[in-house]
This record gives sequence, structure tokens and C-alpha cells, in this order.
Amino acid sequence: MRVKVIFFDMDGTLVWVPGQRQADWFLQILQKLEIFPDPAELERAYRLAERRWQQEVRPKLGFSAHSFVEWNKLILEELKIDGDLYGLAERIQRYWESPADQLFADVPDALEELRRRDIALGIMSHRPLAGIEHSLRRHRIRDYFSWLASPDALESPWGKLDPALWTKLLHLAKANPHQAMHVGDDFETDIRGPRRAGLHAVWIERPELRGRFYPGRLSPSSPQLPSEQASARIANLQELLDLVPT
Repeated sequence: MRVKVIFFDMDGTLVWVPGQRQADWFLQILQKLEIFPDPAELERAYRLAERRWQQEVRPKLGFSAHSFVEWNKLILEELKIDGDLYGLAERIQRYWESPADQLFADVPDALEELRRRDIALGIMSHRPLAGIEHSLRRHRIRDYFSWLASPDALESPWGKLDPALWTKLLHLAKANPHQAMHVGDDFETDIRGPRRAGLHAVWIERPELRGRFYPGRLSPSSPQLPSEQASARIANLQELLDLVPT
């Protein structure tokens, strides 16, 4: 694939947060706030809240920061926690925005090689910009990226599923859709979204994350339109380098 610019997802692509399930991370946040639910009850509440979020909140608010605050609030409601739930949900979201993530070992060398090949790089993540910036600087890879983007920053609450978001990004990068690629681990957002906008979309499925739960991820057996299929599937960023000519 001959591309001029590559946009990367963050979580599950460049970095990962330790823990087996999202509910595990949510439990750690609650414990920091001195709330100690039963782990099994939290797991149940998380599943129910996610279903409600998909059905009730996401159709209205998309992937905006406000949408994720509402998801936190639904979990607290399912746990039957009293008090100012919206205020507590906002505090929880601040923890989500800058999690204690870890960098995949192959990332620095791959970014350096892409820069050597004169390919412009950007970030397109559903994290807010402050969280993106914090993570990239902490891992000392901020300088590789010319553009950082999130749904809120680009005023596109539907995030990667919104073709207008990609139009804005491509305008910033001065690139046409066929000159651009997005790399991410979530089929629904990282593949369907950019493919609908005409970009190459590479699905990274890291073996290290096999069996971990990420809300919204669809399996390969989920119904797909031909125009939504991944341009390629890789297990690491070395395989990405093999896709991009020198």
C-alpha cells in the first residue's frame, strides 16, 4: 500500500492498560474513590450498563466525552450507589482520560522507521486530547505525530464512524482518502469508520490482548459490507512495516 499519512488508534494499538476486563479497571478507580463494591456485582452492573449505553445513550451522544460520563453514571446506578452520581461519574471519567497505560514494545522502532520512510503520522483516538497528549509524552513518542485528534476536538460526536471526521483529518494532512491509512484494534470503529470514508484500514489483533474485553469490538464473524472489510490484518507493527513500501 502506498500511503502518505497513517493515523493510529491508541488503546490496544500503541498502548494497553493492565487488567483482564474493563470492569477490573473500573473497580480500581472506585477503590481509589473509597467505594468498594463486590467484584462479581460490579461485573454484572458493568454488563448491564454497557447494554443500556449502547441502546439508550450512544444513539444520542455517540462517542463524546459526555457520552462516556453517562456510561459511568449507568454503572453507578446499576450498583445502586447513592449521592451525586453525575458528579461522581465525571470524577471517574477523569481517571479514564489518563490511565496508567503501557507502551507495546514494538512501537518506538516502528514509528522511527515510518518517519525514516517520510510517512506523516497522526493519532485518532476516542480519548480526549489531554489524555492522548499525556500518554504520548509519558512514553516519549509525542514528537512522531503531526496531528492529534479526538471526536470532541473535531466536534464529531460519532467519532470514527463519522465520515466528516475523516474529511477534517484528511484536510489537515493535505491527503486524499486513498493516500491515508488508519490502524486500530476495534473492528467497529477502527475499520468500519475509516473504510466508509475511503481510507485504507488495517486491523491489528495483538496476541497479548487475546481474551481481553473491549466494549464495542466486533468479531470477524459479525456481518460486514464489502466496503467495510479491513484492508489488511496484522499482529504487530513490524507486520505494518511490511505493508508500507520503503
